[in-house]
Amino acid sequence: MTNPAYAKSAYISTDINNLSPLDLVIKLYDGAIGFLSKAIFSIEKKNRPMKIQYLNRARAIVEELMSSLDMEIGGEVAVSLHDLYTYMLLELTRINATDSIDKIYHMQELLRTLKSAWVEVKSIVPQSPATLRQHMSVH
Repeated sequence: MTNPAYAKSAYISTDINNLSPLDLVIKLYDGAIGFLSKAIFSIEKKNRPMKIQYLNRARAIVEELMSSLDMEIGGEVAVSLHDLYTYMLLELTRINATDSIDKIYHMQELLRTLKSAWVEVKSIVPQSPATLRQHMSVH
């Protein structure tokens, strides 16, 4: 008998391994936005452990996005993204301390704006691996 959890994990792993770097960045934004939605629900239900878990997951995604920046090749865009991610990490700390749902909505809006920019890049950049590597040097 197949373990459903194992099957789901294997499917997700295969899905992620087949994504282009650009698609992976977009998926990371989706993940952070989703975890922030779950944090809102946890705050509303006064479930502190779950709120912390979801904020930590969003934090981990922002940290991953930040650590993947190529500051040399990415230039001013990479510096701006680094500054924005630093701000987001500080806001996540504030959210954890204050349970500010308004701050979470603000964070989600920032993440949606960044995601839409990468979706736009994807629509205009040819999807060859070499071209993607060149354009993704920011990340």
